[in-house]
Amino acid sequence: MNSDNPRISEELGSAPALSSNLRFFKSELRILPGVVIPLHSMLVETPTKVILVSPVGTKAELLACEGKQVILVEPSLLHHKRLAKAVQRLEPQELWGPEGFSDKLPEFKDARVFGRDPWPHDDALSFALIDGVPKRNEVVFFHHPSRTLYTADLAFAIMEPKGALAPFALRMLGVYKQFAVPKMWNRWVKDVPAFQKSIDRVLSWPIENIAMAHGDHVRGNAREKLFAALRARELV
Repeated sequence: MNSDNPRISEELGSAPALSSNLRFFKSELRILPGVVIPLHSMLVETPTKVILVSPVGTKAELLACEGKQVILVEPSLLHHKRLAKAVQRLEPQELWGPEGFSDKLPEFKDARVFGRDPWPHDDALSFALIDGVPKRNEVVFFHHPSRTLYTADLAFAIMEPKGALAPFALRMLGVYKQFAVPKMWNRWVKDVPAFQKSIDRVLSWPIENIAMAHGDHVRGNAREKLFAALRARELV
């Protein structure tokens, strides 16, 4: 989710963890006047590195990466508002993005590309491309030890909306106070067979939990809930 001039709060801290080496950091994003949505990054820690997905730029997040080898990941073409600041502060050893990332952000032309370049961190975090959606080229991630899927925008679960216009806006998106796939995906998907094949790959993982950039964690039976949310949009 994005707008042309999003406003991001940096004064929030850590979100609840789902595993000892899996952490989340929370902030907020004002997408429109009167509409504020949560914004979460994900951090996977190993003895030798940290993988930070969709940085939000909070002090807690920066502190968690301090003194460590950082692998910095942007999970879609529209989730990069804090990237320049994160690169400056964290000096990542590797920067990753989806196909089209360097075209959109030429200052990061040396970024590695999911699906093109070998991903050497599958021992810590697996990924799957969401094909058939060129506006986003989203990449989702699966943390095997906790059986947790992380998605930038494939699903929302905003149970405590903020802002006077948030109830109206989130109802228009079809995500008001519920776990749901936003209605925009019906417009974004341009190649239905490619999209559905991608979803088949995602649902082949033994998903128990879902962590989202925009919303609360879904704990338990998450694979079935994701399938139901996609089916509700007639996307599977």
